[in-house]
Parts: sequence; C-alpha cells; structure tokens
Amino acid sequence: MQLVTSLTVDASLLRKLLALWDAGGDSRNPFEAVLVTPLFSSPSTLRLIREELKEKRGATVYFDSGGYYAQQGKIAFDQLYWELRDYYLNPDNQWADWYVLPDHVPVSTDTPEVVDEKVNDTVTAARMFFAEMPTRVQESSIAVIQGHTMDQLNRCMEVFRKLALGYVGFGSFGTSGSNDSINKVDARSVAGLQHIVRELAGQGIKLHTFGVSTPPLIYALQRLGIYSFDSLAWQRSAGYGKVYMPFMRAYNVSHRSTRNGALTKEEFELIRQRTGHRCPFCDDFHQLSENRLYRSLHNLVAVMETVSPSDKLSVQATAGLIAWKSQRYYKLFEEIYLGT
Repeated sequence: MQLVTSLTVDASLLRKLLALWDAGGDSRNPFEAVLVTPLFSSPSTLRLIREELKEKRGATVYFDSGGYYAQQGKIAFDQLYWELRDYYLNPDNQWADWYVLPDHVPVSTDTPEVVDEKVNDTVTAARMFFAEMPTRVQESSIAVIQGHTMDQLNRCMEVFRKLALGYVGFGSFGTSGSNDSINKVDARSVAGLQHIVRELAGQGIKLHTFGVSTPPLIYALQRLGIYSFDSLAWQRSAGYGKVYMPFMRAYNVSHRSTRNGALTKEEFELIRQRTGHRCPFCDDFHQLSENRLYRSLHNLVAVMETVSPSDKLSVQATAGLIAWKSQRYYKLFEEIYLGT
C-alpha cells in the first residue's frame, strides 16, 4: 500500500524536515508520494515541492481538492469548485501527477437530507468538472466517493465508472471535535469502505482513503486491499507531543502536556522493543520528548514500518500488538487482523 505523505506545512518547516531526514541517513523515502492542497498552500511551499521533491527526488505529487476546507466551513463548496477549476485549467499548474476532483464532504452531525445533498453535489460537480478539464488532467483525475448509505456510495461509483476513471478515493469517515475537524473510523464508515472494496474488485480501479492514518487502521486498510492512503497525522500528533509506533496508536511522550500523562523512557523502550522499531529520531528519548521535528519524522518511520515492516510479523503477532494497546481498532477489524 502506498503512503502519500500530506504536506500541509509551510516551506520553512518542510526544509527543516528534509534536512533532518537527510542527516538521519535513512535510505527510505517518506516523501516518495506527497499530497498538497494547492488552493491553501503558499507559492513557496508549492515551489519547494515541485523543485525539490518532484524534480530532484522524483516524488509523485497529488493535488488535493480542498474538500476538507469546505468541510470546515472555510470556503463555500461552490467557490471551491470555481477556484479549483481555474487553478487546474492553468497550464502552469499542470505539473502534478494526480488531481483530486471537488467533493462535498458530509460530516457525522449532518442530517440524512444534508448528507444526500452533499452526495449529489459531489457527483454533479465531478461530472461537470471532469468535462471541463483538458485530457492531461482527465487522465490523472481522482474522484472521491462520499456518502453514509450504500445507495449513496453506489450512486457515486456508478457516475465515476461512466467517467472511466481508474483511480477513486473514499472520504466519508466519521467526524468529531470542534467543527467536525477530526476524521475517525466508525462502524458505519468501515461497512461502507468494505462495500466499496467488494464493488470495485476485479475492475482495475485503484482505491485511495483520505484523512485517516493511525497505524492500526493503516494495517487494516492494507489487508482490505486499499491501494493508497494519505497521512497528516504524523505531523499533527507530533504537535500534540505524541508519537506512533508500528501497528499501534499514538502515545504522549512530552512532559509539557498537562492533559495526559506521558510515557516514561522505560515504558517507551518496552513498546519499542516489542514492536522491533528503530530509527535515528527516537534513539534519544529526551530529544524525542522535546523536539517536534524528531517526533514528526519518527512518526513517519512508524507509518512506513506499518506498511512495509522490515521483519515480517505473523498475522497473529501483529493482531496481538493491536489488541494490546488499540482495542477500539481491534474490535472494528478483528476478522481482518486475524485473517479470517
């Protein structure tokens, strides 16, 4: 499964992350595929992604639609449509490898009627938007499946099949927090995602998941057969003083936090030993606790090791790790984790 690293960061922070990664000497590349939202990114960030990551390091670049910002109420969906259309139509901006079509994201607090309206907005906008794009963008488009019911998901898939798209995404996970700003996995979204996987099986259509990326979930998505996923959690969790471990949820390691108790060095070493994780960004626990950049890159390594562990664990051993510290995910995906 392909990790698509979300780069909702300014150019200065990205330069620091790249310099620290290079200094760490790890031969892997967490920036092999990256996702950026061009309408909400600075010119300097876009220029750095294009010149340093794409042209020098060969990264695959995904342009996101900005649907999350419409979800947050920071831009009206109609306005998003027109601004994104004008941006994609500009030949100077057609340097990405993939272009996400506009989507109107339903949230958990929406009424069934509002969800249905947003699904209709998504399929109508995708069809109209796609028709206006040049062949270059059409051939590299990703439409996003939205909806809370099987009928709504089917409605999206039917339209996207008619567009002959080879790559689609799923974005209707549960939401929580202020302004429904946090995407989460719930039983409804799990059932919807499994339905999409079954419907697309054997059709040669790749499936991407947007906006959820904790390691236990990543492992479940991989076992479901998802082609790719994007992750911003590596950076967001680091900002809250938290770190991931392969296959496991986030842990607070920053003693500056007043809301949650932090792991001790001894507790962290126990978890690190059990998962077999090693990286240059967590060898010094004090540095990990105090430095957000170290936590960010450590989290990226944990995500990569969840997707492609260096020492293959058995299904049973991995399931045991997840059940140990991530009971909520284990209950949602128990059959997948155990391979039954």
